[in-house]
Amino acid sequence: MTVRTGSLPELLAPRLEAAVGDGQSLGVMCIGMQDLRRLRVHAGYAAVDDLLRQSAERLTAILRPGDELVELGSGDFAMILTGLKDSQHALLAAARVQRLFESPFQAAGQPVLALVSVGLAMYPEHGDQPELLCRQAEQAMLQARHEPDRMLVCKSRITPAGVDPADLLTAINDGQLSMWLQPILDLRRRKIVGAEALARWRHPQKGDISPGVFIPVAEGSGMISHFTRWSVNACLQLVAEARSRGLDIPIALNLSATAFAERGLVEQLLGGLKLWGVAPRDLVLEVTETAIVADVRRGAQQLQQLNAAGVRVSIDDFGVGNASVSYLKEFPATEMKIDQSFVTGMLGDLRSLQIVKAMIGFAHQMGMRVVAEGVEDKATLEALGDLNCNLAQGWAIGKPKPAAEFMDELAAAPR
Repeated sequence: MTVRTGSLPELLAPRLEAAVGDGQSLGVMCIGMQDLRRLRVHAGYAAVDDLLRQSAERLTAILRPGDELVELGSGDFAMILTGLKDSQHALLAAARVQRLFESPFQAAGQPVLALVSVGLAMYPEHGDQPELLCRQAEQAMLQARHEPDRMLVCKSRITPAGVDPADLLTAINDGQLSMWLQPILDLRRRKIVGAEALARWRHPQKGDISPGVFIPVAEGSGMISHFTRWSVNACLQLVAEARSRGLDIPIALNLSATAFAERGLVEQLLGGLKLWGVAPRDLVLEVTETAIVADVRRGAQQLQQLNAAGVRVSIDDFGVGNASVSYLKEFPATEMKIDQSFVTGMLGDLRSLQIVKAMIGFAHQMGMRVVAEGVEDKATLEALGDLNCNLAQGWAIGKPKPAAEFMDELAAAPR
């Protein structure tokens, strides 16, 4: 089979039309090779050229009848895949690609190890237009760079209008972004004792744009430093406003793995605390397991600096990443957030309930308090209280809402 070149949406269009007519599923897989510039520096241009040629050969060799391989650019490929049954079938295809790159290439007489990220989107689940489906796969590939296994099936649709880095920069500069707050409940006192800050974007023409769309844009385009700067200042401004209204509610800010890798992050956070006159204990920094394991030594140093200054650190989405428990001894975490995938529906799943119970006990042994995410009903809320979980967050407690509305309601509530 030959490698095709050209516009991916144009090459996909007739295949998609045929799949629609036959009632068949169709997948688009985007494959991005990482660190080619670094490889050119260390291995040389000839080695990288040879690597790209051999990569195309390896990818062509695993094509099934009816599949196509498209070369999009230097180190970027796409596969058009027929007959995918579901997301798990798509991930099996992605894993097969990843296995091709597990062993080094002999490129220009020297061993070269290449890393790839793989993103997939499927018809009809993620779109029914060639352009949109291709962009879904590209977005998933960009997000996959931050996944432990570097592969991801598209999680949510993007809007046909889409966004780009210029849109996001305009949104930051023109005040289109805002922070919403979701309450966090103390299960023992049955009192709102904090909130998580969640970014929202209302575009003047395109309407509401999901964080699942614009955050990957920030991470994949180099805009993450701009977005992080805005997020930190917006969050600290809300903390200062809450204090001025007599509200004792620390606010949690989620920091992406990409933002966590930015230089000067600690200085930016500590400088923001001074600028807004916020006590460090009123800021809770949520960091995912993925961010932790990306650079263990540097991550530990950053979090230790913040903890020493009084900032609280929360391990977010605990249980879904690939961090070893041994990593936790290196990090001064004061709080653990149990991922909603374990909490939601735990009353109907004994294994999930046992895992939640074990996590709570483990966190307490480590001197951390526990926040359960994804609490959607009162029965789960009561069960978490019985398990001695400290805090809870979810729709059963309160949905995210504009910060001003959240504070007005909290100020009016009995104390």
